Amino acid sequence: MRAPVWTGPAGSTRGAERTGAAGSLARVRHLSLSTVVKAVLALVLGLLLGAFGTVMHRSIPPWGVVLALALVLTVGVLVRAWSGLLALLGLAIGVLVSVQVLSQTGPGGDVLVPASGPGVQWAGLGWVWVLGSIAVLVVAGVLPQRWFVDPPLVPAEPGPAWPAVEGPSDGDPVLPGLEKPVADEPRP
Repeated sequence: MRAPVWTGPAGSTRGAERTGAAGSLARVRHLSLSTVVKAVLALVLGLLLGAFGTVMHRSIPPWGVVLALALVLTVGVLVRAWSGLLALLGLAIGVLVSVQVLSQTGPGGDVLVPASGPGVQWAGLGWVWVLGSIAVLVVAGVLPQRWFVDPPLVPAEPGPAWPAVEGPSDGDPVLPGLEKPVADEPRP
């Protein structure tokens, strides 16, 4: 038995999804060029997002890390709604690579994400950022798929037709004031 194919607008099957095995809620999405491009764009967005969060997470302790994690969660949900789990995976890889690269000791000995040490306030903030950025992307990945799928639109029933409008007759003026009034009729 063949699985049903869901169609898009006007019956098109472009980007159509099929249900999985009988009784399965899994959907199969065909890999297309647009999906790969969206995943690559999400990877670049993840690199930028990870760099921004790494620089800003210590700005106003603890609110800098809270806002950075909220931004990562928001972008994760946006990317998942935009193109699905593959793009979310690209975003997660970009964030992870960016955070890990920027967490290393720089050429001058500077560290953007200090673990602990003398003079380090809020020592756990770096760990909250490194592990929290991964955790909020996992949360975006495990949200129910029904939140990201629009139900098919059902066309509305046609309403009542407008009554037929009759045009002006030969003796009636088309627009008042633009033509001479008809002499037989008094003007209001």
